Amino acid sequence: MQPCRDPQVILAQTSLVPSFLEFVQIDTQSDATSDANPSTAKQLNLQKVLQKKLAALGGENVRLDDKGYLYASFPGNAPKAPAFGLMAHVDTAGDFSGTNVRPRLCEGYDGKPIVLPGGVVISPDDTPELKECRGDTIITASGDTLLGADDKAGVAEVIATLEFFQKHPELKRPTLRIAFTPDEEIGRGAEFFDVPGFQAAWAYTVDGGFAGEVNFETFSADKAVVTFTGVAVHPGTAKGKLVNAIRWLGRFVDQLPKAESPEQTEDREGFFHPTGISGNAAEAKVEMILRDFDTAALKVRGGRLRALAEEFVTLEPRLKANVEITAQYRNMADELQKHPRTRDLLLKAVRSAGLEPHTVAIRGGTDGSGLTAMGLPTPNIFTGGVNFHGPREWVSTRVMALAVCTIVNLAQLFAEEA
Repeated sequence: MQPCRDPQVILAQTSLVPSFLEFVQIDTQSDATSDANPSTAKQLNLQKVLQKKLAALGGENVRLDDKGYLYASFPGNAPKAPAFGLMAHVDTAGDFSGTNVRPRLCEGYDGKPIVLPGGVVISPDDTPELKECRGDTIITASGDTLLGADDKAGVAEVIATLEFFQKHPELKRPTLRIAFTPDEEIGRGAEFFDVPGFQAAWAYTVDGGFAGEVNFETFSADKAVVTFTGVAVHPGTAKGKLVNAIRWLGRFVDQLPKAESPEQTEDREGFFHPTGISGNAAEAKVEMILRDFDTAALKVRGGRLRALAEEFVTLEPRLKANVEITAQYRNMADELQKHPRTRDLLLKAVRSAGLEPHTVAIRGGTDGSGLTAMGLPTPNIFTGGVNFHGPREWVSTRVMALAVCTIVNLAQLFAEEA
């Protein structure tokens, strides 16, 4: 293997940064309220750009399917090595505006707070990763949108990897299966993924955080909808008759364990998280997400939610409560432990790029969660992005290039092992 560890070489020999700047200016926010696939048609605007880029780079079987998934294959030069996949998602989160993104380049970062228009400040005091980026070029948005490094940094890094291999045909690599997915941010990125057609033994999402971070574990996740049905009566004659579903639901939400909320938990602690309330005096419902790293503990959490709802029915027998819990994704560690080489070679690839791997259990999910459960083992690789989903989001171009180095090393290691 010829270790790839110089980010300046990547920046000089690929379109990594220009591609990223191009991609973030294309609005691709997904929409959790939509029943369409993809959830927003504008995601296809970026997919069509990427479709042309993949074809221009020599991709075979480049196809954009009717659900918005883009696939391509790049033959390798190590015929005994099984194909493996690289993927990233094109959508951005709905937490903050992704319309009219105007990226800003802070070249030769001096270690001081970065002040954006509108008074948005990115400070090394609360973003310690900045302290490792003196002298780098830092890319931010303009203070009124998110940047979209999650996951357009990953998209640009996959494209740059293909460009680098095109310039270096002497490097050994297996066949690469490429996929760019829609709707990851709303938990539907793996829903219609063509695992059999992808024809990869394993894959890696390029959708992680700062330099050296790799992920082999995610939350297990369920969605819960709790509906209270009361007794509707005209308020003028309601005394002793009205059972106001809104009031009872409000009390229910207030009784959720506050110590087990996202704002009170960290590391491997799970939580209850209300995400939306709707209804009227007759019927009201709260939508929630439930999270735990241990799938068995997640089941217990769902049981606790049902028990709490029943307590309110006991207090007011005229009240009806219904709790619906549906699975969203499961901790990919449960399956990845059966495929230790996907972990071992990724850790070695990070070290070959001159970094020390930092293994993080994701307090969330990736497309890899669903894909691993579908039979395609899929760990996650860092992209370099920080402060995702808001106006303080930023990425270092040096760290982006180190992600490309890591992927190049990973491909060589798989070819070498075969």
